[in-house]
This record gives sequence, structure tokens and C-alpha cells, in this order.
Amino acid sequence: MSDTRYGLSTDQAAQSFVPAHTDLPHSGGVPALNAADAFVESLGRVVFYWAYPGVDTFGRTNMWTIMDGQRGTMLGILPAGPKNHTGGMADYMGPAQRWVVTPNNDTIYGAGFADLTTEAVVLQTPTNTPEGHYWTIQVTDVMTNVWHQLGSASATPPGKYLLVGPSWDGQLPDGFLDVLRVPTNVAGVFPRSFAARSESSKQQAREVLDQIGMYPLSEDEPGPHDFAYSKYADHAVFPAGVTAEMIAANPEASRPDWVKPHSFWADLDAMLAFNPQLADADTALADQARALVELHRTDERARAILDRVALNAYTELHSLATYTHAGLDAGNGWRRQPDGGLWGSDFYGRAIAAVIYIFVNDFHEAVYFTRGTDDAGLPLSGGNAYTMTFAADALPPIDRSRGGFWSLTMYNGDIFMLADSPNGRVNIGTVNLDADELTFNDDGTLTLHLGAHEPTEPAAKANWLPAPDGPFCMALRTYVPETSVLDGTYRFPDVVRTT
Repeated sequence: MSDTRYGLSTDQAAQSFVPAHTDLPHSGGVPALNAADAFVESLGRVVFYWAYPGVDTFGRTNMWTIMDGQRGTMLGILPAGPKNHTGGMADYMGPAQRWVVTPNNDTIYGAGFADLTTEAVVLQTPTNTPEGHYWTIQVTDVMTNVWHQLGSASATPPGKYLLVGPSWDGQLPDGFLDVLRVPTNVAGVFPRSFAARSESSKQQAREVLDQIGMYPLSEDEPGPHDFAYSKYADHAVFPAGVTAEMIAANPEASRPDWVKPHSFWADLDAMLAFNPQLADADTALADQARALVELHRTDERARAILDRVALNAYTELHSLATYTHAGLDAGNGWRRQPDGGLWGSDFYGRAIAAVIYIFVNDFHEAVYFTRGTDDAGLPLSGGNAYTMTFAADALPPIDRSRGGFWSLTMYNGDIFMLADSPNGRVNIGTVNLDADELTFNDDGTLTLHLGAHEPTEPAAKANWLPAPDGPFCMALRTYVPETSVLDGTYRFPDVVRTT
């Protein structure tokens, strides 16, 4: 492999990391060797953080093999499709699943990955959508950068779009609205459709979701395509060696580790080989990554260093990527990544997001606020009781006309939903307000109650979001946020420990 942008081939770049005369008399070459080792170690750590989202995403394309020739849900709990197809669900992602961290409990999900090396794919938007219904199709590259966010928030017209990769050079077919391009050969395509708790709302969500998604251009026919996700949602597809009984007995039985330190450099090599072109912001580090991959392959000393780097960097990243530490101060103890989804050269923030909520939406579409501590800066624990009080007429500002809503979701210490919530709630927000389930205080304020123990007072009980017994964290999502959320002038209430 060669890359002459900087005058060196990949193998030359790898060789340049090894000093020429390390065997000088009286250990004269040792300082140079140590310096080179230190540089390789430092660069390896940076490349690990940069590459983590891409290695993670590329690992998830294993659904192409698992779902090959089949329609249904992976393990009966996840949306998935064969290559260049989206699959979808008929209900919320179950709270017992342990494949996807930080899922929402507000939309019915679809998901699929495109291979754009040989063929373009069709993205279809819905023709029949109830006024004010939220839907979206998020399109990312292999590094999780959001390139297109179609949906109610952006008033996307109904019809068909052509999704193409970096090497496509063709004509827009008749009847298509536009060409949408991504810079990598792998694209993630994620449809979502809002559903409240009622069966009628879920049915509406299914009807919209069944109109949106992805399929190969070679399968296109005149007229709208019926994805019929709900028709096949009951068909559970399992990876080899995994059974329904295993998952029922232990949801962790097939929990994947998408980025594996012991095979990181080989997995990075595979991802880069499949995606030789990346976004402009990623190109320079991609060149460095290729050189390190080659160095790992050809130099035993460097291989040992880089393998140690992968193990240490993995541990470091996962200790940083928590709701307690991630993001910037958003007021009253809340944290936020202001550039969510549109990462540019924020490789550090993108890596953290890949751990705590991979495939986060473009922040114009949905802003995520996270929480791992109380008003005193202490870790949240279900053994305590907490409150959040919204001022009168100061609920989160979202645009309902474009489908906007807000939601506070409870997660355990591993960022998964409660598998067995005592009152059935794993989140609280707009849907509860619309259903008139929450009780306002006499002065018009709204107090939410958080903790593992059910409150005894009726109003507090009505506004209770159960927590696990041990450590917990929360995400507050605002879908189709208004300007005051985007610019930070609106502040969410603090989480106050009461017992």
C-alpha cells in the first residue's frame, strides 16, 4: 500500500519510526531508540482514540452476515438488516437488552449498514405522516460523523433519495429527489419513529416507520417501497452459538465488545482497507494509522508497544467515558457535548461518544444532556432520594409542530435501562405530560422524584422515575430543541439529594 500525499509510502512511513543505527558502541543508539519508542507509544494512543468509533462501527457490520437473506430482529430485541437493507422493530427496544448502551425509550428503532463500494442505495422518506409526528433517518459515515439527518425536524419532503459513497460518479435516476453522499464506503442508516405509551400511538409509529429506510438501488421499483418491519419483527435471528433460551436466562450472554484491545490493530487495518477514503478531517490521522498498522505488522518491538498501548488506551477511554466526566458544563450539574454528531476534528469527544451513546444524532436534531452526580457533586445512588423541579412555565423548550419532545431516561451504572422497573417507567417527559400522568405543584412548578424507593406521598408517587438500587446515571434528551436549548440560555433544573 502506498500513500504519496506526504512523499512517503505507508511502508516507508512505518520504517521511518525505527532509528537507523541502534547498535552503536557503548549503547550510543539507545537514546534514539527510546525516543522513537516514546513517539510510537504517544502516537499509538492518539490513533486509538481517533480510530475507536470507526473500528466499533465496522465491527457492527457483522449484522450483514447474521441477517444475510433474512428479515426480522437480531436476537428478537434489536433492529438489523442484511447488507444495504434496514431492519426495524415493532415496539421500543426492550429494557433488558445489553447490546446498545443509552437507548431511548421514546422511538421505535430501525437500523442498517450500507456497503457503498459497488452500488448506491435508496433512502425513502414517508409519504403519509400525521401532522406533528416525529420521525428521522440519520446517516453517518464509518467514523460516526452525521452527514445527513432527514426527518420531521428538517421538513424533509416525501420520496426517494440516492445514497452514494466516495467513488460514485453517476446520474440521479428519474423520480429521485437528490443525491446524498458520504465520504466512506460504509454508512450507518438509522430510522426512528416516535411512539407514546398507548397502543394507538405505537401503531402510528409503526405505520410511519414502515415507510422509511434503505434498500439497494438494484431492488428499486416504481412507487413507494413498503418496508413492513412490523410484519417481520417477531422473527428472531440469532448469531451462531446463541439461542433464545440463553438470552432469556442471561441478557449478557451475547453482549458484544465491538472494540477488542487484543485485535485492535488488525481490526483497524480491516476498517481502513474497506474505507480507503475518509472525511477530510480524518485523512491526516488515517495516514498515521496506516503507518502504525504496518509497523505493528513488521516490527516485533513496535508490536509489543502498540499492543500495550491498545490495552491501556482502552481502559483509559472507558474510565473517561462516563456520564460523570464526559462533555462540558451545561449548568446546574448537567453535562453536554455541544458538537454532538458533527465532530469535525474533535476526535476525543467522538471517541467518548462512541462509548456512551454511539451514533448520537446531529445536535440540531436532538441535544443530549447527561448526569452522573447530584447537586453536591457526589455520585448518584438509588439508595438516596432526589428531586428535579422545573419552574412554572419553564419545561424544556422544544418545537412540537415538528414533532419535538423531551425525555429524562434512567440508566444503571453500565448505561443500560432498568430491566424490571417497579412502575414500568424507564423514562419520564413529554409523553407523561400528554397523558396527564404527572402532578404539578400548587405554584405551577413540576417536581420529578428519582430513587429506588417508591415515594409514599401521592403527588411524588405520580412523578416518580425509579432508579436501580446502586449507582445510576441519566440522559435528558430534547428532540427538535428550540434556540434557547441550543445556545445554552435554557438551563435544566439541578438534581437535588433530599435523603
